[in-house]
Amino acid sequence: MAYVNATDGTPIYYRDLGSGPPLVLLHGLMLTVDGFWTRNLEPLAESCRVIAIDHRGHGQSGKPLDSYGIRECADDLKTVLDALDVENATVAGVAFGAMVALEYFRLFGSARIGKLAIIEAQVRLTNDAGWEHPTFGDFPAEAGQGFLDACRESREPLSGFLLGAFGTPPTDDEMARMQHEAWLTPTQAAIDFIGDMIAADYRADLANVDVPTLLIYGRLNNVPIPSELGAWIAEQMPDARLERFADAGHSPFYEQAERFNRLLTEFVHE
Repeated sequence: MAYVNATDGTPIYYRDLGSGPPLVLLHGLMLTVDGFWTRNLEPLAESCRVIAIDHRGHGQSGKPLDSYGIRECADDLKTVLDALDVENATVAGVAFGAMVALEYFRLFGSARIGKLAIIEAQVRLTNDAGWEHPTFGDFPAEAGQGFLDACRESREPLSGFLLGAFGTPPTDDEMARMQHEAWLTPTQAAIDFIGDMIAADYRADLANVDVPTLLIYGRLNNVPIPSELGAWIAEQMPDARLERFADAGHSPFYEQAERFNRLLTEFVHE
């Protein structure tokens, strides 16, 4: 197993496979390198150097007593890129992973990054005046706080997030496998991350992303993102293009893996 120690000493697990232009993969919340990219790692590594990172508190990475936030994960990404001396990487983040990438740009600009892929990311979860794209189509701040409070009483509310992640649900065995991976994230870590996501707002940051960007959004039964958020994000960014997946929901990398892998590979090599 390969690890890089974060600035606070937390070991960050990563996989490094293939050769070619570097492609860094950042998984979604409460999932893992080894359980999240099962349909992607090997195909992408056929023509790219793929570096897939477990966020702190996830999978094989360390699980400190605290320091669970988007900023800490962005710092960890910088530490890994520096340690491996990666230059001109394409960074591809799914949902929470894309928020980590946007936080990286806020903190470090495009250092070591040549391209960005944003997959199923939200940039402002909760309702706001004039905001047409909140999570679920309607997500009051009070509802977010209520969810966090419920999670402090029981882990049970966290078990339902996978159900809304697919336009077409996987088999029961696959869902059980994914749930097993999700349980590797401690409850308090998940609560802290979700609280940080609810508080985050990256709308104003989009115009400052100065690298070519690929946006991928599913449109089939997409419970977390029912609106045309991807189109709105594309309009805010200086150099972005949107790819819609009509037959996938919130997990296009899994539901339409062949198309996803082809698009991402082509983008890396452009």
